[in-house]
Amino acid sequence: MVEDEEKYKDFASRLNRLMIEQDVSVSALKNVCGVSYEMARRYTMGTAKPRDEKMIKIANHFGVSPAYLDYGVGGDTIVLVEKDTERLEQLDVFASAGTGYKNTDFPEIIRSMEIPKERIYELFGRKTLEGIKLINVDGDSMAPTLKPKDLLFIDSKIDHFIGDGVYVFNFEDSTFIKRLQRIKGRKLAVLSDNPTYPPFYIEPNEMHELFIFGRLIKHLPLQFNDFY
Repeated sequence: MVEDEEKYKDFASRLNRLMIEQDVSVSALKNVCGVSYEMARRYTMGTAKPRDEKMIKIANHFGVSPAYLDYGVGGDTIVLVEKDTERLEQLDVFASAGTGYKNTDFPEIIRSMEIPKERIYELFGRKTLEGIKLINVDGDSMAPTLKPKDLLFIDSKIDHFIGDGVYVFNFEDSTFIKRLQRIKGRKLAVLSDNPTYPPFYIEPNEMHELFIFGRLIKHLPLQFNDFY
């Protein structure tokens, strides 16, 4: 027997409509309210409903009132305000600029960021933020170029090697952020900017184990200073 099947179907209907209208995925929804992917999916199915604090976060993200999202109060009188910003969401992987991580969850530094639409071209040289994701680097193998906790902007639409550059990728079940460089013999050299870390190589017969999440296009140094 399936318990509580579509118990909150009216809430789920309003939520799904807003997600479709504003192009918000389940992965993005989980980041908005700080829950697991499975819990966010249950919200969309109507088998679970967020508590007040998370309901407010979701409503604020979509530009509606919590009462409308929860109870449908106001009906068609609710007006969605056109946002003058675009939101960058976190990439669903934690990049290690050290020895790599094996399928492990890590706490985030920044989950999302709002960028004014009129500044997008100035900052990124493109008209929209489609495909751009956030990620924080961990480890020091890319220092001094990339330091621990720096905020990276990744073009997730680039899912294969297109030329020398810094990529977020998985190899042999570990996730890295490193320079990839094509060398003789159709091998890829995996390079660190910190000379303490020696390079390693991905052979042609190992390419099937390489999965690229995206290519680094910008990075924002994060340094927190204490003032007393």
